[in-house]
Amino acid sequence: MTNPLWLHPEEIPHVDVLGDDECWALLEAEAIGRLAVRTGDGVDIFPVNFQVTDRTIFLRSAPGSKLRDITRSSQVAFEIDAHHRKSYWSVVLHGTAERMAFDADIEASAVLELETLTSSAKSNYIRITPTAISGRRFSTRGT
Repeated sequence: MTNPLWLHPEEIPHVDVLGDDECWALLEAEAIGRLAVRTGDGVDIFPVNFQVTDRTIFLRSAPGSKLRDITRSSQVAFEIDAHHRKSYWSVVLHGTAERMAFDADIEASAVLELETLTSSAKSNYIRITPTAISGRRFSTRGT
């Protein structure tokens, strides 16, 4: 990696590839993520609150474009990121999204415990079954 002129040597980021277990631990510790869906015009990204149960992502949705887009194309991407002091990380999950239709599945997922962040009624429950997960941590050597 070349050093851009504006970075001091101690600020050059070090990149670590995260393993699956660490990616899932980070997902389980977060509450807000971004869901990327295919639309008729390309791709759209929605901030969502979510729940992880048995290495599967669950979320609630009101009727609208996000739900329609998932129905048309179930292949999605899901991303979270955060930072702590001089360490930044990102986890990206690719998977298949589907609207859950059976009460027993909805209850078993724990998605009913997920509190919505908006006032809209969110009575649609979405399961994202992962097909791939990856993560990176970026940190600088400086204190």
